Amino acid sequence: STRGYGHSHAALVAAEIAIAVVVLFLSTLVIRSFQKMLAVDPGFRTDHLLSVEITLPGPRYTTDPQAANHFYEQLLDKVAPSPGVVSVATTSEIPLHPSNAMTRFLIEGAPPVAAGAYPVAQIRVVSPTYFRTMGLGLLSGRLFEKKDIDNPNGLFVVNRAFAQKYLSGRNPLNTNVILGVLSSQPQKIPVIGVVADAHDLGVDTDSQPELYLPGFNPHAVLLVRTVADPQSVLPIVRQAVHTLDPNQPIYHVQSIDTVLSDSLALRRMTASLLGIFTLVALALAAVGIYGVLAYSVAQRTREIGIRMAVGAKREDIVRMVLLQAGRYAIVGVIAGLAVSFVGARLIDGLLFQTSPMDPASVSITIGVLMLLAALAVTLPARRAASVEPTEALRAE
Repeated sequence: STRGYGHSHAALVAAEIAIAVVVLFLSTLVIRSFQKMLAVDPGFRTDHLLSVEITLPGPRYTTDPQAANHFYEQLLDKVAPSPGVVSVATTSEIPLHPSNAMTRFLIEGAPPVAAGAYPVAQIRVVSPTYFRTMGLGLLSGRLFEKKDIDNPNGLFVVNRAFAQKYLSGRNPLNTNVILGVLSSQPQKIPVIGVVADAHDLGVDTDSQPELYLPGFNPHAVLLVRTVADPQSVLPIVRQAVHTLDPNQPIYHVQSIDTVLSDSLALRRMTASLLGIFTLVALALAAVGIYGVLAYSVAQRTREIGIRMAVGAKREDIVRMVLLQAGRYAIVGVIAGLAVSFVGARLIDGLLFQTSPMDPASVSITIGVLMLLAALAVTLPARRAASVEPTEALRAE
């Protein structure tokens, strides 16, 4: 008469386990993905590096390019020899962010391409000390020098991703990059060096082809490599700027370690929320298994007494309870994994270098749920094994 009631309880426990499997599997995928992202080398040293943004106002600086060049050259000369400063440089955009400047180009001597199929690369305007300040190694050729800023023809340093994608099979240092491909007077700019890649679009994105151009824009990001805490040199930077122009503000002062941490904030929050949901789901599954088995043992006290009276051993009773829990767990795990694989494909965009059917995540999920079921069944199993046959039958 209680079979239907027992089946409904069993279905409820299996459903709780299935939900726990889904949440645990998805959170394990995201957490493992996040761990792999944290292990990615951004390509440059983020420690002890301060970034400060400066925008020179017009028309004083915008109408005369030399005025902006003169300001930043003087600023670098003032900050570089200061105590606690290892190196200082400028760039047109903060590291780990897109350059917000893209250019179409052609490679001189390369096969012609259709007008709508010109390759595109990011372009950054940097000071000659940029690569040393960032810790980007030189792979071939040379880096920018101070004299290159005034070169009317321009010079390019490219990253390894650019060289591999567009200059493969040729000597990069004997190559000209053609800009202004849609104009009537395209410009040929020689490549003088190749540097290591940096994940300038974020550590979750592969390094993209980049062109580096020497010089200064009215808007620049000042990068200061320091010996100690980057914030310790902020008064030096502020004083140097105000010495050159008392009305010039600085803003967006932050360490590059902070920039890196902020770039991972969304994924960190997602992993944390899934972790919390997982703990709740596991707790519900544990309570469900324990509650149903404890109730089942209480309902079957007479049956257990009879079994033991006719020769069943205590380990036989424990095995019976464990098998009952095992059936709940197996049905729940199988159903949960089936749903999990579908859900994993829906969150594929949140994963980094992690397969939606990651074997390690599957193993962790099954292992944790089986351990949870074993812990939840321990007390009911011990209670069943401790039933005294005479007491059970006398109660009936």
